[in-house]
Amino acid sequence: MYSSYLIDYQTPRENKRLTRDNVASLLAEKGIEISTESLGCYERGVRDPSPSMVVEFADIYQEPFLTQRYCKYNCAIGRAYSYEILDNIDFNLSNIALKLFEEHRESHEVLTEILVLITNKQSAKDFTDVELQNLKKNVHELLDTEHTIEIFKIALNKFIDMKEMIAEHNEKCRQRGYVSC
Repeated sequence: MYSSYLIDYQTPRENKRLTRDNVASLLAEKGIEISTESLGCYERGVRDPSPSMVVEFADIYQEPFLTQRYCKYNCAIGRAYSYEILDNIDFNLSNIALKLFEEHRESHEVLTEILVLITNKQSAKDFTDVELQNLKKNVHELLDTEHTIEIFKIALNKFIDMKEMIAEHNEKCRQRGYVSC
């Protein structure tokens, strides 16, 4: 596990009014055998579940942030490339959509500036110090947009299965030849 960070698997289970026996039964219906003792070990932080088990927990508990937390804290790639998990924000979808709308507007302005900055550049050596600082500032703005999109996507799980939507999107990309299989 990453430092002393403990992912809370118990509260989402309890919020769904499920016992460990209920969870073990639901997993058994999917062909996944697990003991209530193992579930308890995950909840107490004695052992980490596998990534596929975390996906199952997220589905059963309808708590998609579990997968994000797992990747952020238990995977070197996640630690390097995942955004901080925002615990103290308003997850009202309308508010997130309004924030995303504002971020989208800002990203249009930023992309114009980035296009001007990168024209005829081949490497970092082609930039002046001021240009490189401006590029970084603009990329930070794009990261704000991407972070807001991630939050919105996860919050949409209240209504639709984003895991399924992403799988459909990936299939569309394969069909269009954007991805080599």
